[in-house]
Amino acid sequence: MRIGGREAIGIVVALAAIVGVVAAVTGGGAGTLTVERVETLPQGQGAVAFGNLDPGQRATFEKAVSTGERVQVPNEAARNEFVEPGYVRYDGGIYRTTVSS
Repeated sequence: MRIGGREAIGIVVALAAIVGVVAAVTGGGAGTLTVERVETLPQGQGAVAFGNLDPGQRATFEKAVSTGERVQVPNEAARNEFVEPGYVRYDGGIYRTTVSS
């Protein structure tokens, strides 16, 4: 059986789509979150209150705090509060949040 140019292109496109879906499902996400407790906010910086995060952001943040590990950020929208302002007030403390790709 011989595959023509049109069929080969179709196969390549289908494989690329499958790879994209697999990457998204298995952790393509929007980066990883790390948190570090700090004593004070740098001058001129603000912090978002933990209660102002949405439920998904709260779960991601709590997992990062409790495990001390990097945690996958589920989607692009969920990372926004962790990037700007980059600090979260939680349980009487202040945490610096860093999102890396």
